[in-house]
Amino acid sequence: MAPQALIRRSLVDFFRDLVRGAMRTHEVESSEPTEHYLVSLLERFAKPPPGWGSRPLALDYLESLQSTRADRCVKLKHVGDTALFLCGVFMEHLERQIVSTNYYASLGRIAYRQLASLAPTDTAARADVFAEIAARFPDFVRVLSEISFAEIFPGDAQTVRIYTRWLRTRGPQDAQWLLRQGITPFDPGLKTRH
Repeated sequence: MAPQALIRRSLVDFFRDLVRGAMRTHEVESSEPTEHYLVSLLERFAKPPPGWGSRPLALDYLESLQSTRADRCVKLKHVGDTALFLCGVFMEHLERQIVSTNYYASLGRIAYRQLASLAPTDTAARADVFAEIAARFPDFVRVLSEISFAEIFPGDAQTVRIYTRWLRTRGPQDAQWLLRQGITPFDPGLKTRH
Protein backbone atom coordinates (compact mmCIF):
# COMPACT_ATOMS: atom_id res chain seq x y z
CA MET A 1 0.00 0.00 0.00
CA ALA A 2 1.43 3.36 -1.01
CA PRO A 3 1.57 6.04 1.65
CA GLN A 4 -1.16 8.61 1.22
CA ALA A 5 -0.07 11.96 -0.08
CA LEU A 6 -0.33 14.67 2.46
CA ILE A 7 -2.52 17.50 1.24
CA ARG A 8 -1.02 20.84 2.18
CA ARG A 9 -3.15 23.92 1.99
CA SER A 10 -2.72 27.13 3.78
CA LEU A 11 -5.44 28.59 5.96
CA VAL A 12 -5.75 31.39 3.40
CA ASP A 13 -6.47 28.87 0.62
CA PHE A 14 -9.00 27.09 2.83
CA PHE A 15 -10.87 30.29 3.72
CA ARG A 16 -10.69 31.58 0.14
CA ASP A 17 -12.49 28.44 -1.04
CA LEU A 18 -15.11 28.85 1.68
CA VAL A 19 -15.69 32.54 0.93
CA ARG A 20 -15.98 31.94 -2.81
CA GLY A 21 -18.36 29.03 -2.28
CA ALA A 22 -20.56 31.03 0.09
CA MET A 23 -20.57 33.96 -2.34
CA ARG A 24 -21.72 31.66 -5.14
CA THR A 25 -24.41 30.17 -2.92
CA HIS A 26 -25.80 33.60 -2.03
CA GLU A 27 -25.07 35.18 -5.40
CA VAL A 28 -22.94 37.84 -3.75
CA GLU A 29 -20.29 39.45 -5.89
CA SER A 30 -17.53 41.65 -4.60
CA SER A 31 -14.33 43.23 -5.71
CA GLU A 32 -11.24 41.05 -5.46
CA PRO A 33 -9.71 43.19 -2.68
CA THR A 34 -12.91 42.86 -0.64
CA GLU A 35 -12.95 39.10 -1.12
CA HIS A 36 -9.31 39.02 0.01
CA TYR A 37 -10.22 41.15 3.03
CA LEU A 38 -12.96 38.68 4.08
CA VAL A 39 -10.50 35.79 3.74
CA SER A 40 -7.95 37.69 5.87
CA LEU A 41 -10.65 38.47 8.44
CA LEU A 42 -11.46 34.77 8.84
CA GLU A 43 -7.78 33.92 9.05
CA ARG A 44 -7.22 36.51 11.80
CA PHE A 45 -10.20 35.28 13.80
CA ALA A 46 -9.09 31.65 13.46
CA LYS A 47 -6.57 32.54 16.20
CA PRO A 48 -7.92 35.64 17.90
CA PRO A 49 -5.71 37.49 20.36
CA PRO A 50 -6.47 36.86 24.03
CA GLY A 51 -9.35 38.95 25.31
CA TRP A 52 -10.47 40.12 21.85
CA GLY A 53 -14.15 39.99 22.78
CA SER A 54 -13.97 40.91 26.44
CA ARG A 55 -14.63 44.63 25.96
CA PRO A 56 -17.78 46.25 24.58
CA LEU A 57 -17.23 47.44 21.01
CA ALA A 58 -19.03 50.67 21.79
CA LEU A 59 -16.19 51.66 24.12
CA ASP A 60 -13.62 51.19 21.37
CA TYR A 61 -15.83 53.18 19.04
CA LEU A 62 -16.25 56.02 21.55
CA GLU A 63 -12.52 56.06 22.29
CA SER A 64 -11.80 56.25 18.57
CA LEU A 65 -13.56 59.60 18.47
CA GLN A 66 -10.97 61.00 20.89
CA SER A 67 -7.92 59.35 19.30
CA THR A 68 -5.29 60.43 16.85
CA ARG A 69 -5.99 59.53 13.22
CA ALA A 70 -3.76 56.42 13.29
CA ASP A 71 -5.21 55.14 16.59
CA ARG A 72 -8.69 55.97 15.39
CA CYS A 73 -8.21 53.82 12.29
CA VAL A 74 -6.95 50.90 14.38
CA LYS A 75 -9.91 51.12 16.76
CA LEU A 76 -12.47 51.53 13.97
CA LYS A 77 -11.00 48.56 12.10
CA HIS A 78 -11.27 46.47 15.27
CA VAL A 79 -14.89 47.55 15.75
CA GLY A 80 -15.86 46.91 12.12
CA ASP A 81 -14.06 43.58 11.84
CA THR A 82 -15.37 42.27 15.15
CA ALA A 83 -18.94 43.36 14.39
CA LEU A 84 -18.84 41.72 10.95
CA PHE A 85 -17.36 38.51 12.34
CA LEU A 86 -19.85 38.30 15.21
CA CYS A 87 -22.86 39.07 13.01
CA GLY A 88 -21.80 36.53 10.42
CA VAL A 89 -20.39 33.67 12.42
CA PHE A 90 -22.31 33.99 15.69
CA MET A 91 -25.63 35.45 14.53
CA GLU A 92 -27.78 32.96 16.43
CA HIS A 93 -25.75 33.57 19.60
CA LEU A 94 -26.25 37.34 19.26
CA GLU A 95 -29.99 36.79 18.84
CA ARG A 96 -30.07 35.44 22.40
CA GLN A 97 -28.26 38.45 23.85
CA ILE A 98 -29.60 41.73 25.19
CA VAL A 99 -27.84 43.66 22.42
CA SER A 100 -29.22 42.61 19.04
CA THR A 101 -27.54 41.70 15.80
CA ASN A 102 -28.89 44.96 14.35
CA TYR A 103 -26.87 46.90 16.91
CA TYR A 104 -23.64 45.16 15.91
CA ALA A 105 -24.44 45.54 12.21
CA SER A 106 -25.07 49.27 12.63
CA LEU A 107 -21.89 49.74 14.62
CA GLY A 108 -19.87 47.75 12.07
CA ARG A 109 -21.26 49.71 9.12
CA ILE A 110 -20.52 53.03 10.81
CA ALA A 111 -16.98 51.94 11.64
CA TYR A 112 -16.26 50.82 8.07
CA ARG A 113 -17.85 53.96 6.62
CA GLN A 114 -15.64 56.13 8.81
CA LEU A 115 -12.58 54.05 7.94
CA ALA A 116 -13.29 54.60 4.25
CA SER A 117 -13.33 58.35 4.79
CA LEU A 118 -10.18 58.33 6.95
CA ALA A 119 -8.02 56.22 4.66
CA PRO A 120 -5.01 58.12 3.33
CA THR A 121 -5.01 58.91 -0.38
CA ASP A 122 -2.12 56.50 -0.98
CA THR A 123 -4.34 53.61 0.15
CA ALA A 124 -7.41 54.37 -1.97
CA ALA A 125 -7.92 50.66 -2.67
CA ARG A 126 -8.28 50.00 1.05
CA ALA A 127 -10.77 52.85 1.36
CA ASP A 128 -12.78 51.25 -1.44
CA VAL A 129 -12.83 47.94 0.46
CA PHE A 130 -14.10 49.61 3.62
CA ALA A 131 -16.72 51.55 1.63
CA GLU A 132 -17.89 48.35 -0.10
CA ILE A 133 -18.20 46.47 3.19
CA ALA A 134 -20.09 49.37 4.79
CA ALA A 135 -22.50 49.63 1.85
CA ARG A 136 -23.10 45.88 1.59
CA PHE A 137 -22.70 44.77 5.20
CA PRO A 138 -25.78 42.44 5.16
CA ASP A 139 -24.48 40.65 2.04
CA PHE A 140 -21.17 39.92 3.70
CA VAL A 141 -22.93 38.84 6.91
CA ARG A 142 -24.83 36.28 4.80
CA VAL A 143 -21.55 35.04 3.29
CA LEU A 144 -19.96 34.57 6.72
CA SER A 145 -23.18 33.01 8.05
CA GLU A 146 -23.13 30.47 5.25
CA ILE A 147 -19.58 29.52 6.18
CA SER A 148 -20.56 29.30 9.83
CA PHE A 149 -23.62 27.14 9.17
CA ALA A 150 -22.06 24.88 6.57
CA GLU A 151 -18.48 24.55 7.78
CA ILE A 152 -17.88 25.82 11.30
CA PHE A 153 -21.03 24.74 13.16
CA PRO A 154 -22.75 22.18 10.93
CA GLY A 155 -25.23 19.70 12.29
CA ASP A 156 -28.88 19.05 12.91
CA ALA A 157 -29.41 22.62 14.03
CA GLN A 158 -28.46 23.94 10.58
CA THR A 159 -32.09 24.13 9.45
CA VAL A 160 -33.05 26.16 12.49
CA ARG A 161 -30.07 28.46 11.99
CA ILE A 162 -30.90 29.00 8.32
CA TYR A 163 -34.53 29.68 9.17
CA THR A 164 -33.40 32.17 11.82
CA ARG A 165 -31.09 33.80 9.32
CA TRP A 166 -33.96 33.97 6.79
CA LEU A 167 -36.13 35.70 9.41
CA ARG A 168 -33.38 38.33 9.84
CA THR A 169 -32.18 38.82 6.25
CA ARG A 170 -35.04 37.55 4.04
CA GLY A 171 -32.35 36.15 1.77
CA PRO A 172 -33.86 34.43 -1.27
CA GLN A 173 -31.15 31.75 -1.25
CA ASP A 174 -32.07 30.84 2.32
CA ALA A 175 -35.74 30.67 1.32
CA GLN A 176 -34.85 28.39 -1.60
CA TRP A 177 -32.74 26.15 0.63
CA LEU A 178 -35.61 25.88 3.14
CA LEU A 179 -38.07 25.08 0.34
CA ARG A 180 -35.75 22.31 -0.89
CA GLN A 181 -35.87 20.90 2.64
CA GLY A 182 -39.68 20.94 2.51
CA ILE A 183 -40.05 23.97 4.76
CA THR A 184 -42.09 26.98 3.68
CA PRO A 185 -40.55 30.15 5.13
CA PHE A 186 -43.18 31.93 7.21
CA ASP A 187 -42.87 34.91 9.52
CA PRO A 188 -45.65 34.70 12.11
CA GLY A 189 -45.25 38.42 12.78
CA LEU A 190 -46.12 39.31 9.19
CA LYS A 191 -48.79 36.64 8.60
CA THR A 192 -47.39 36.11 5.09
CA ARG A 193 -45.36 33.42 3.43
CA HIS A 194 -42.26 33.99 1.34
